[in-house]
Amino acid sequence: MGRIIAVSNQKGGVGKTTTTINLGAALVADGHTVLLVDLDPRADMSAYLGIPADDGRYTVYDALFAEGVGLRDAVSQTSIAGLQIVPATADLAGAEMLLMGDFADRRTLVVRDSIVPMAAEYDFVLIDTPPGLQLLSVGAVVAAEELIIPQQCSFLALHGLRQLSRNIERAQEQLNPTLRICGIVMTMQDRRTIHNRQVIDMVRQRFGDMVFDTIIPTTVRLQEAVAAQEAIISYDPECAAAAAYRSLAHEVVARGT
Repeated sequence: MGRIIAVSNQKGGVGKTTTTINLGAALVADGHTVLLVDLDPRADMSAYLGIPADDGRYTVYDALFAEGVGLRDAVSQTSIAGLQIVPATADLAGAEMLLMGDFADRRTLVVRDSIVPMAAEYDFVLIDTPPGLQLLSVGAVVAAEELIIPQQCSFLALHGLRQLSRNIERAQEQLNPTLRICGIVMTMQDRRTIHNRQVIDMVRQRFGDMVFDTIIPTTVRLQEAVAAQEAIISYDPECAAAAAYRSLAHEVVARGT
């Protein structure tokens, strides 16, 4: 079965969606098959990859809640060759009410029961999760075998990482005892600042080998790639961010062997 990895952090704006897309694209470039699952009601990943929100195709909402619709029915090809996605729309904002209502008896299992049967068809299933502790985030943690945690190089984000690590421990104890942390990836590094370097050192001291060697730099090229609906490795393959995501992909593969 393919590796199911949730890209997760309770704090927003730390690079979850950017990391999910560009890691997926780098894995595909290395010859792996990858399915992205957009579990964020904001649907930023789907928009980034050029999936229209109103074209009538099935989405992750349908795959989770519509009778007779499975995850396979909602798979779309992205603008990146070889990279597939189960997209989201704003409809996913209604998931919390359904998970507390009609699906309350299995609310932590809905995501798992949808994704796991598809995992054997791919080398990697990467789940982009919403921030906070929504039931969709909990569902992703239950479905996943591994977590990748993007961590912004800032002291405020560091506080959120400590809280997240405690919540992961509780999830391992109560919901998914086989869950493991694939790694923490430092993102949005400004190499000119002492502050960023200090945060990286603190995270490495606290979490040791759980922190990837790869660090994702901040660069306007990443924002330009979003506007172009391209992965950074195709938009500007020679830039530092492209090299970083290729390096991260190699580390992720190595940590699964």
